[in-house]
Amino acid sequence: LTMIDHLLSLLIATPLFGALTIAFWPAQRTEDFRLIALGALIIELLIAGTMYFLFDSQVTGMQLSETADWITLPIGSLGIISVDYALAVDGISFPLVLLAVIVLFVGLVSSWNIIAKARAYFALYLVLSGSILGCFLAQDFFLFYLFFEFMLLPMYFLIGLWGGPRREYAALKFFVYTFFGSLLILLVMIGLYLSVIDPVE
Repeated sequence: LTMIDHLLSLLIATPLFGALTIAFWPAQRTEDFRLIALGALIIELLIAGTMYFLFDSQVTGMQLSETADWITLPIGSLGIISVDYALAVDGISFPLVLLAVIVLFVGLVSSWNIIAKARAYFALYLVLSGSILGCFLAQDFFLFYLFFEFMLLPMYFLIGLWGGPRREYAALKFFVYTFFGSLLILLVMIGLYLSVIDPVE
C-alpha cells in the first residue's frame, strides 16, 4: 500500500494533525499558527488536486475507496453492532469535496488578520476543516455521525468567540438547532439499525 491508497484518510488527517501541532506549538507567535494552518490547507489542496487526476468521471459508483473493520460490538439478543472505517467518493460527493477544500482555504486566507486567541482560532479552524471533509467522505452511517458531531464543536466556539456583535446569541441558537438535529439523526440511525438487524437466536 502507498500514500495513493490512503488519499482520503490523508485529506482528513492533515488538518487534524495541523491542529494538534498548533495546540502543542511551544512558541506564542501568531504568525506561527497562521503558517501552520496555511501549510496544512496547502497540502489539502495538493491532495485534492491528486484526487482530481485519479478520479474517473466516466465510472459510476464509488472510487478511491478505503475500508477497514473498526468496531464490532455484540449486544446480546439484538445482534451485533458493526462499524466500518469506510471512506469513498463518487460523482456527487467528489465535487463537494473539491469545493470544500477551496472554500476552507479561502476562509483561512480571509481570517488571516485574526489576532485574539490566535492559537485557539486556527486550531479550531483546522479541526472544523477535517470534520467537514470527513462528513463528505464517510460511507458508514455511524462514522458520518461522528464526523458530523465533531464538526459542531469547533463551529460553536468559532461563532461564539469570533463572531459578530451578537455572537453569543448566534452560538446559542446554533447549538439548539444542531442539538435537536443531531438527536433526530441518532434516533433515525438507531431505528434503521433495528429495522435491518438479524437477532441472535
